[in-house]
Order: sequence, then C-alpha cells, then structure tokens
Amino acid sequence: MAVEWTITIEGKNEFGDVCRKAVRIDKSWERLFDGGIGLSIEDGKTIMTALQSAVVAHEAETYSLFRRVCPDCQTFRPVKDYTSRRIRTVFGTVEVRNPRWLLCRDCYPGMDGAFAPLKEICPDRATPELLELSARLGSMMPYRQAAKVLAEFLPIEPTETYATVRKRTIRIGERLDDQIARETWKARAQADDRSQLELQLPGDRCKEFVISIDTAYVRSADPNAARSFELVVARCGRGGRGDPGGRYFVTGSTAQQAIRDRALHTLEGVGYRGYGDVTVISDGAEVLKRVPRAMPKPTTHIIDWFHIAMKIQPMQQIANHIARSQPSPIEALPTIDRDIRAVKWRLWHGRVDRAIGDLERLLTNLQGSTQINEFSIARLHSLGLQLLTYIRSNRGAIVDYGKRHRAGLRVATTLAESAVNSLVGKRMVKKQQMRWSLHGANMLMQVRTAEANGELRNRLRAPFRQPEVNVPPLFKPQPPLLHAA
Repeated sequence: MAVEWTITIEGKNEFGDVCRKAVRIDKSWERLFDGGIGLSIEDGKTIMTALQSAVVAHEAETYSLFRRVCPDCQTFRPVKDYTSRRIRTVFGTVEVRNPRWLLCRDCYPGMDGAFAPLKEICPDRATPELLELSARLGSMMPYRQAAKVLAEFLPIEPTETYATVRKRTIRIGERLDDQIARETWKARAQADDRSQLELQLPGDRCKEFVISIDTAYVRSADPNAARSFELVVARCGRGGRGDPGGRYFVTGSTAQQAIRDRALHTLEGVGYRGYGDVTVISDGAEVLKRVPRAMPKPTTHIIDWFHIAMKIQPMQQIANHIARSQPSPIEALPTIDRDIRAVKWRLWHGRVDRAIGDLERLLTNLQGSTQINEFSIARLHSLGLQLLTYIRSNRGAIVDYGKRHRAGLRVATTLAESAVNSLVGKRMVKKQQMRWSLHGANMLMQVRTAEANGELRNRLRAPFRQPEVNVPPLFKPQPPLLHAA
C-alpha cells in the first residue's frame, strides 16, 4: 500500500508567462515499520531539486528577455546565438538556455559586440550562496568533512568534492583580500590627513584604540622552506577591560607596511580616523616591534604583562621550593623569594631601572652561592638571565601597569591570544595533522576573519549591482542638447 503526494509550484513573471512544475513523492506504508515517518532527506532533496530547476529556469529566461530590450531605443536587440549554461546552486545543478544578444545596430552603428546576460547575474557558474556556504564550511572544518556535510544535506552533484570546496574557499579568500587591499588606500589617506572627528574627554577610556597583536605558527607544506611560517593575528578595538574586543585581522605578510595597512583598515571599522591615542600590545616579538613605529602618532607600544608575569612565576615557585626544602636557613637563600617579589612589584609599577638593578644583584648572589640544591640554584639563575634579557630588550615598552589597571585599561594581549586560538589554532594547528602553504593559509584566514567580523555575506554581495551596458562610455549616444552643450 502506498500514498502518492504531488506538489505543484506555479510562477508568473512580469511578461505574463506562467510556469508550472509538479513533483511526485511516493510514500509506502512499509517504511513506517522502519521508522521512516514523514519526508526523508532524500525526499527533500528530490523536491528542492525540482523546484529549484523550475525557479532558476524561469528567472534566467525572464532576465534574458529583460536584457534583450535596448535601454536607449526600447527595441529588441538582435540574437547572436543560443547555448546552454549549467548553474550550480545549493539545491542542485540546473541547466538553462543561455542566449547572447548583439548590441543594438541603431544605437551603436558599426559596433559588432555581444554579451551573455546570464553571466552578469552568475559569473562563476555557481550562485553566491553556494560559494559562501562552501567557503564558510571550508574555513570551519577540514575540506573533506565540509564536502561530506554538503553532500549529506544538499542535492549537489558528486563533483562537489573536497578539491572543489578548497578551490572555492581560496577563491573567496582572494576576493576578500583584494577588497581589503582596495579599501586600505582609503584608510591610509585618512590616517595621513589626521582630521579630528570627535571630542575626547579627559579620563575617557574609550578614546584609546587598542591593537592586541600576536603571531601564530603554522606547519609549512613546502619541503624546501622552514618547518613552519608565521601568521600575524590581531584584534583592534577601543575601550577597556570588559568591553567588546573589536574586529579581527590576519595577514600572512610580516612586512611592516603590510601589517600597518591592515591595522589602519581594521581600526577604521571601529571609528579611527587618523586622530586618537593608539596603543599596541604585543609579547615583544621582533616582527611586531616594527608596527608601533609605522603607526600614526601618538602610538604607544606596551609589552604584555602576562608574558612578564609568566617569566617570573617559575622563579617564585623555585624559590618557594628551596625555602621549604631547607631544614636550616642558608646564607643567601632567605631573601630570594622576597627579592623576586620585589622585582615583580617594580615591573608592575613601571620602575624598570630599579627592577633591573634588583635582578642583577639577585643573579650575583645566586652565582656566588655554592650551597646544596645546586640544580635549583642553576635553574633559578638561568631563568633570571632570561628575564633580565627580556626586560632589557623591551625596557622602552614597559609602562606603569598598575596605573592602567586601576584606570580600567587593558594591560595584556588576552584578545590576541583568544584570536589565535579561535581563528588559527582550531583550524590549522591543534588536533589537525596537516600542512599548509602560505598562500592557502592566508586566504583561508581571510574567510575566517570575515566570518568572525560578521561581514562575509555583505562583502560577497557587494560586487552584484545593477548591470551596466557592456559598451565603453565614449561610444554611448548622447541627446542632441548635450552634444550642443
């Protein structure tokens, strides 16, 4: 025993043409005993494939007829030829008739040109929605898994493999990268003009624009290159602790000018117009020290307090262990814990010179101590030398962290660390046994960044505007009055 369902769709365009499409679904009662109640995924694929075929064919025919009308003389353009065009959609591939129209002979005499109207609304032979969905899934999960998800829930062809998902993701990333490159020129000009657009109030923590920047290491697929390469990851925003973090940006170029341009472009999205206090917070990496010098003034560079504290923490633990393990006081050891805490306190309050002096005296005492626990003393001395080198190389970027903390301002690269983890780590590094090329990783990160900023769909829809006549403006006919003028 079976039940037959018939679904009919009817469409009517502005020209009065009517299109009908019927879809038949057979449901057998035996499926109920297997738990097959209602429509299955395969039934849904069949329905949506049929409906999509009818809708796309009808829209393509209507748009082609609309573009055949010459906008100047309101007559039909001559026909060049008729071909077929396959359009890939999220609900299957549809083959439609693809006409090509010649230019109007009355309006453009002597010009022999033709154009395909369907190429204007679907230049990639795939709808923007399918490209966006493929790129979004490809940026969130491995390409093979993304292709399996598409094939599981959508009526797509077997040719939609992981290679197709990878190519679409990289292609979308290249488009986004080109858009940002064009917009960067505008941001650079505004930064050079330095026009004030807002009134800054004393004590307003929102007047500061903060760039939390860090680097992420990705395994390289090039056997002739290094084992890994760097991606610069940053988050730009304004406000203090607890406020929204702002917008992301990722770039595969470690050049000073490239990072500066991306930072200015991202700051423009949060209200920066070339005027205001800019603060760059980093971990002191050499590739990131060049960024503050290239930014518009005033720009302040701050070393992340978290990295300083994490270099002092193991020294405190070793000192506590030494103090607890000794049955009797030793000549130089009782003051080690207190001296380390003093160094940390002075660094927290920005007293770099006194912190360096205290650390040098501490290292001198440790070097002259030959008591028991020589391994702990040697380890403590090694960590102290590393901390001293780190402070000396970044002494100009160590500020009064206590004052900034009391004012509600940021003192750590927490936003950059979370950005590295969410954008790069989950897709490329952690639990992913894969290697990447620099170009592929950079383009993939452009898609993930646009998705994290909530602008992926708007950026992909931006190039689709009202189509213009495919004729150079020089040859467009002008009214007689304009000729006379």
